[in-house]
Amino acid sequence: MDPSRGQREADPLAEEYNPSVFSRGLDKLIPGAIARRAVKISVSTDRETYAPGEDVSLTVTVDNRLPLPIEVPIAERRVWGWAIDGLTEATDERIYEPDGNRSLALRPGETRRYDHTWNGRVRREGPQTTYEPLSPGIHELSVFLGTAPRKTATAEFAVR
Repeated sequence: MDPSRGQREADPLAEEYNPSVFSRGLDKLIPGAIARRAVKISVSTDRETYAPGEDVSLTVTVDNRLPLPIEVPIAERRVWGWAIDGLTEATDERIYEPDGNRSLALRPGETRRYDHTWNGRVRREGPQTTYEPLSPGIHELSVFLGTAPRKTATAEFAVR
């Protein structure tokens, strides 16, 4: 190839290079407590205002802020979860959460994204289970990473 045309000849070693091969095992060198501090969780919704009972799309991101791979210990059954006004998964029923013993592996600087759509209704347990739309006003969406202690983030949205 002609180097003056802005292209380089293919390097046969570059095609075989896999950064994970060279960093494999480094995530074990970062203690779990440091990995937990290095990870950041955030949440956003697709809009600021919704009608009662309207679907709410939320995006949760988990960022490794270190230039090294990390393995974040997860102490719960799920890696992440969400709540509306303190009601986990928008329900007031008791949810059994057995302890977990797993981890979340993240590459250097990796951002993991989770998209979820909630139907805009709260499940109420009682003599008869009902699904109620949120009342008008400002509501809090919170998310958590299942670490011990949990890492959390919040966002607000309005129902009009």
